[in-house]
Amino acid sequence: MQNRRWLGLVFISIAVSLIIVDSTIVNVAIPAIVDDLGITSTQVQWVQEAYTLVFASLLLVFGSLADRFGRRRIMLLGVVIFVLSSIAAAFAPTGDLLILARLIQGIGGAMILPTTLSLINATFRGRERGIAFAVWGSTIGGMAAVGPLLGGWLTTAFSWRWAFGINIPLGILIIIGVLLTVAESRDENTRSIDIMGGALSFITFGALVFGLIEGRTLGWWATEGDFTIGSWTWPWALSPVPVAFLIAILGAVAFIAWGIHRERTGRVSLLSFSLFRIGTFRNGNIAAMLVSLGEFGIILSLPLWLQFVLGFDALQTGLILLALAGGSFVASGAAAGASSRMPAVWVVRVGLAAE
Repeated sequence: MQNRRWLGLVFISIAVSLIIVDSTIVNVAIPAIVDDLGITSTQVQWVQEAYTLVFASLLLVFGSLADRFGRRRIMLLGVVIFVLSSIAAAFAPTGDLLILARLIQGIGGAMILPTTLSLINATFRGRERGIAFAVWGSTIGGMAAVGPLLGGWLTTAFSWRWAFGINIPLGILIIIGVLLTVAESRDENTRSIDIMGGALSFITFGALVFGLIEGRTLGWWATEGDFTIGSWTWPWALSPVPVAFLIAILGAVAFIAWGIHRERTGRVSLLSFSLFRIGTFRNGNIAAMLVSLGEFGIILSLPLWLQFVLGFDALQTGLILLALAGGSFVASGAAAGASSRMPAVWVVRVGLAAE
């Protein structure tokens, strides 16, 4: 039984690897996708952001659903969805179908990540739990380093389609391993799920991402390009982009108001806004947002610049990104040790300065 739990941790960690490796592999494969499918720069952004948008919007929702209906069940369903959408992405003949497959991948990823945390929390206790979470965190750091190199090799030696195809054997391994070694768990005391909060979150982020990506193509204020859905085309002189930004603002206000209302009535909200009264929590999130604004922009644009401008191949690009991920992995370990010898805020300041 003891060995079975730790073996289960291995498969749970591989499930996390599935998400991390896929994200980093795609970054390196993007230039090859552009050449093969002839997609535009706007579609390039959607290939990346479609996954991230759905993943971030549904993360908390699926975490709550897993507590109620079973964490292992939701995780396995997420792996199945992730694998099937990876197959669709690998065989996608057009950029639009690839973007659709990435959207569905985001659903699977949002099912996997929170359930791995919940399963570890339910399976281990005391000191063992700390070790298990350390393994989980190290897996994320390690796979972030391995992903670009693996993606570069697969793209250079075979095809960008294998960047998605690699998820198939990994997914099958995870499903078999989890069924054999991980016990089901759920929270019998789970209260009502904030479905409205999840919907408002999705609308807000969706409208914001749409506006930021499509602004160059459709026009930031006046309509400069056709916006077509099926047989319907946007008929007004005002671009849909400012409308999307207005929807994002209204959605954000409604999301905050709805969450505060649920908290005041003693119900669980998708995001606990009372936490933002805590200075360290609030400031930490602001710092993380600032870092992410720069870091994820670099991760998207750097492979394109290295391959299209400097002429590197995908494998060479993967090696360069490996240095970036490796530095992050080493720094995270050094920061953990430094925070025990100096105030954590100074560690954050050093990191922001280095960034």
